[in-house]
Amino acid sequence: MNVKDVILKRVHRQARAEAEFLAGEFARAASEEKEAILAALEFEKWLAEACLDARADCPASHTAHS
Repeated sequence: MNVKDVILKRVHRQARAEAEFLAGEFARAASEEKEAILAALEFEKWLAEACLDARADCPASHTAHS
């Protein structure tokens, strides 16, 4: 596993964890806070997906979705 793969895996894991946290916050948030939380949640989901895509493109990555 190369350095790029290690970094992408870590960012992916952190983005998923943040998305899970934000999903819980969204459920409990006041209505005026929901738009900002939803925007952050969508960004974290995008970031996690982008990391998976980048890892899939990495020739040294044999486990692109772990």
